[in-house]
Formats: sequence, C-alpha cells, structure tokens
Amino acid sequence: MWYQNAYRRHLCDMHIEDWDEQFLSQFSPEKYVQDLITAKVQNPMIYLQSHVGLCYYPTASGQMHKALIGREDFIKRTVDLCREKGMPVVGYYSLIFNTREHDAHPDWRMHKPDGKSQRENPQKQSRAMDFSTAPSYRYGLCCPNNPDYRQFVYTQVREMLDYFTLEGLFFDMPFWEHTCHCPHCRARWEAEVGGTIPTDDPTDPRYPTLLKKKRQWMGEFIKSITDLIKSIDPRLSVEYNYAAAISHDASLCCGFEVAQASDFVGGDLYGGIYNHSAACKFYKNVTKNQPFDYMFSRCKPRLSVHTLTKTHDQLLTEVMATAAHHGASMVIDALDPVGTTDSRFYETMGKVFEFESRFEPYFGGEMVEDIGIYYNPTSRYNPRGEEYHMMPALKTLTKTLICHHIPFGVTGVFHTLQNYQILVVPSITDMDANDFDRLERYVRQGGNLYLSGLESAEFISRILNCKVEGRTEENHIYIAPTAPYEELFLGFNAKYPLPFNGTAPLITPSEDSQVLATLTLPYTGSKDFRFASIHSNPPGVATNQPLIIKKNVGKGTVIWSAVNLEAVDIYEYGKIFTNLMSLFNPAYSFSSTASIHVELTMFRQENRILVHAVHMTEDEYVADEPSFTVSIPTDTPPKQVLLAPDNTPVPFTYRDGCTTFTARPLHIYDLYLLQLQEE
Repeated sequence: MWYQNAYRRHLCDMHIEDWDEQFLSQFSPEKYVQDLITAKVQNPMIYLQSHVGLCYYPTASGQMHKALIGREDFIKRTVDLCREKGMPVVGYYSLIFNTREHDAHPDWRMHKPDGKSQRENPQKQSRAMDFSTAPSYRYGLCCPNNPDYRQFVYTQVREMLDYFTLEGLFFDMPFWEHTCHCPHCRARWEAEVGGTIPTDDPTDPRYPTLLKKKRQWMGEFIKSITDLIKSIDPRLSVEYNYAAAISHDASLCCGFEVAQASDFVGGDLYGGIYNHSAACKFYKNVTKNQPFDYMFSRCKPRLSVHTLTKTHDQLLTEVMATAAHHGASMVIDALDPVGTTDSRFYETMGKVFEFESRFEPYFGGEMVEDIGIYYNPTSRYNPRGEEYHMMPALKTLTKTLICHHIPFGVTGVFHTLQNYQILVVPSITDMDANDFDRLERYVRQGGNLYLSGLESAEFISRILNCKVEGRTEENHIYIAPTAPYEELFLGFNAKYPLPFNGTAPLITPSEDSQVLATLTLPYTGSKDFRFASIHSNPPGVATNQPLIIKKNVGKGTVIWSAVNLEAVDIYEYGKIFTNLMSLFNPAYSFSSTASIHVELTMFRQENRILVHAVHMTEDEYVADEPSFTVSIPTDTPPKQVLLAPDNTPVPFTYRDGCTTFTARPLHIYDLYLLQLQEE
C-alpha cells in the first residue's frame, strides 16, 4: 500500500468561510504543490471539505465554496499535480463538525440537555476544540444517529470518489463533543437501555453504560463509511482521526472501534513532548498496519496562533521523536484565508524532512518493551470525579520511564501481554472486564503485575484475594512505608510519610500479603472546622491499613498501590515507583548514563540492534546534551557499533555479556547500530 514507505506527510488546514470574496482568491495549485516539493513531502492530505461544511468540488448534495465558482477544478488540479509528481494523495473530510449543514438542517443537530445545540449557546466554550481557543458557536455539530445526516455523508463520499482520483480518505472528528440529546439519540437510548439518556457526569451510576453506547453508536457509523469506501474501491486507505483516544477523557468515546475501522491510526496532538512519546507508543501497538501517523502543528503552541511558527529545532525534535518509534510525521500548516502559504516555512520543513529521510532505510523490526503500560481509552474516567485515572497515569509514567531509561511500550486489549517483564495497570475500571481473564492469566503464568487504584472492586479483590471495606472520607492522605521498605521511599518514613491528594480504598488483604506501606491520616479532616496547622493538614493519625502490598499470585507477583502513586508528576513519586519495580528483579534490555532529558528507544532486527536517542525538549534552540554510555546485554560481542547514517565506527567494550559504547554529545537525535554476529 502507498502508506508503507511514506514517512513525510503534510496537511494544510482549509477551514475557511466564503462570505468575503477575497477568501481563497489567491489560491494556486501550482504554488501549493511547489511548497510540498520544497518541503520534501511524500504524501499530502488535501481538503475536499472542512468543518465549515463547504465543499472544494462541485457538489450536488452540499454547497461548494464560492471561491471555486468558475474554477471548480482547482482542488482537483491540485490533487492531480501531486500525483503527477509522485505524491499519493489522501482526501480530507470532516465528520460531525459541519457548520453549514448544521445551520441548514435543524433536525440534524446534536442537542445539549436543554434541546439546543452548542452553536445556539454561544456563551459556552467548546471543550474538544479548546486547543484552538475558538468559541463554540463556530462549530455546528451534526448527530451520527440521525439517518438523514448519515445518508448525506454517504452521498458526499460517493461524490468525492467519483470526482477525484485518490489513494485514501481521512475522516476528522469521529467523536462525541458532548452527549447528544436529540430525538434520535433519546429514542435509541430508550429502545436499547430504557429511561432518559444521562448527562456527561462520571459520578452517575449510568455513566459507564452511556460511554459504552456512545462508542457503539459512533463505531457503527464509521464502520459503515469504511464498508462503503471499500465496496467502491478496496485499494483506498481509510483513516479516522484517533487523537481523541490519547487526549481528553473518556466522554469523547473515541474507542477501539475507530482504530478497527482504520487501515492505520494517527491523530493531531498538542500535549507536549512526553505526551508525544506516549501517543507514538500507543499508536505503534494499536494500529493495524505500520507506520502509524503522528500529526503536529506548524504553529506554536497551537493552530490558533496563526503566524507564530515553531523553530527548526522544535520541528526537528517532533519529527525525530516520531522517527524514534518508526512512525510517519504529518506536519499541519494552515492556509491563509486568501489562499496563500508562507514559503519560508516550507524551506525550513524541507531541511527537517531531508534530515529525517536519511534514517528511513533503517526503520523496521520489533521495538523492545520490557515494561508495558496497560492503557484503554474507555477507562479514562474517575467515578468519584477525582483527578486521577488512566490518562494522567499514562502521561506521567511515560515521563518517569523515559527519565530512568527503562524500555517500555503501551499495551492493552489490542496487544499481546506475555512478553512484558512487568505489566503496569493503573486505575483499571470495569470497562476492561473482557480482559480480566487475560490479565490474571498473565500473572499466574509468571508475570509481574503492578496495579493501582480500586476502580474495579471485582478485579482487585479477585487478584489479591482481599476484602474491599470502603474508602477514606479524607481526601488528603499519607503513605507511610513499613520499616523494611523505607529505603525504597527515599527517606519518607512513619513520621514523615509521603503525601497524596485523593481518597484511598480500604481493604483487608490476605494473610500471605506483604505490606509495604500503610495509611496515615491528618490530625483533622480537610473539611473540619478545627485544624492542626492553618496552612496544611500534616500527618497525625497512623493506622495499620495497608496502602501498598506485594503478593505472590500463581507463578507471578503482584504489587498493588491503593492510590495512583505513579500518576503524580513529581520526581520523587516517579523514583519511588521505579524503586518498587526493582522488587520484581527485572533484567532490563538496556541501561544508560544519559541525562533525564534523553529518551532511548531500541528495535531488534535480524542481526542488528537499533538504538535511537532523542533530546526530549521543547526549547526553541536546542543545546547539546553531554555524552553518555549505553549498555546492552548481548549473547556475543557485536561485530561493530556504528553511528548512522554515515556508519561511522563507534568504539565499544564487551564484558560479562554486556556491550557498552559511549554516545557522542546529543543535539536532537542520533541513531546507533549494533551489527551482531551472524549465527
């Protein structure tokens, strides 16, 4: 397929209205394509329609952008020119977000509980679009449960495929910006569940059912689109934006159904460099086909800042962070309303993509993942409305494991478990009940399992053979290590325990459990009128209630933390977490003296090991990181260690079954190759 070797991709946002005759008046297909050539783009995604709802082709079902009247073939010419230059083209289409059709068809609208759409409530901000800081009234949302809207989408898909010659289609916004209360959704809920449809309140007992139904409904809609496209032309690739699976919370209901309907996954994300790494690891393991697609914006910090462009170093860091996972990078520009682009950016991007292209021949193989972070988009909520759940845990764990140079990946119901030395499962909910047997089998067959929280009393009590007693009323507690384990807790002890903001579940563990830490409460509750210290709630009431325990389960071992220790983005918490991992006696696949600002990823290929080094920074101008060593256990000494892409020999030592080399000072990215002895 076209996407297998297309690592340099491009999208130029064209969410442009047509009330001013200047809009798109200066658009030139030739200039657009020349910019792509300058930037060394392999695959452009080109707008055929937008959030505005206007089409960039002659349409009988919708409305064409006024700027194309008299030059209806402008976008078709752009597509054809790209293909003539050897660039396969993917067409862009916006689902759900369609302001023009929202306005034209009141019965297609998604409704808030008050019976009005968010466009009819201009005082309310749009949550899903907060990355652009645009007011909600700009976005008209159409409901995927409305049969007329569905037929409209099918008709436009057929129109686009009749008019354009494409290699694929990309569909944006396959999620629920909010729960819809339109007549179609209310009727479907009544028929399938009963009663009135609830609101987006995670403390509502019906909330898990609401999430399940919304995922199901969206999944049915997008699968029907994929089925239609494949019936017309099976060679076409289909992709849905999967950004909402790694951003925001579970209420958007962008579940595995979206990945399953896509030939490969990708999405545009704006959450910083560690979120970037987490997304790459998730996308790499969840996608049907490689490479996955990581999309990022030219503008900083987000697309709303139209004229502020990331520096060369910032762009290169983002591209090479994706390259270190063997993924494809799609840079997102935004067309000026008049239809022009800034060619200076494309010159910079050409230098970035030229650098990245030199490493593409090395991509492939299996990524080394000693620790697996279990992640499921459906478990991203807290039934008490507290801040900790699977999403913040994933982000913080990513940062912690990178800083400590521990090889890891992101896994879940979509991926195998048995090859991980340690499986980290934060705040699992009953949304993952279909995977409970597999998780239990993993540990009973000899795996090492770290669990936190107690969002599924069924699973935790089953694994630990414990009795769940309730939960603390106090939401500011302390974790007091027991005497044998104080060293693991960096000096925190019974008198000076580790603080945690949140409630804690209370359990009675089985007698064969080792208690690593217990609960300490403040002198008074945070809501009490009296207090011990006016500014804080210092520890004052020690208990024997276990907060962290270790237990043998079958042939394996479980460490359970009552609270999301691993989700607190403070260095000490991360270090304590990695210390707890040492109780599993792992044999990590590499170690390094690199600074905490360097991420190392490793891939195994036939007779070769690849070690990628990325400077994890968002600085405008990147300073070099000091030289560092990398040590890798190997059965025999390698034939040589090389610095790619020039294959410069790197000195190494081999001692006690371990190959060690010294990396040069790191600017943004380096790739080292260990050529192994042939068997």
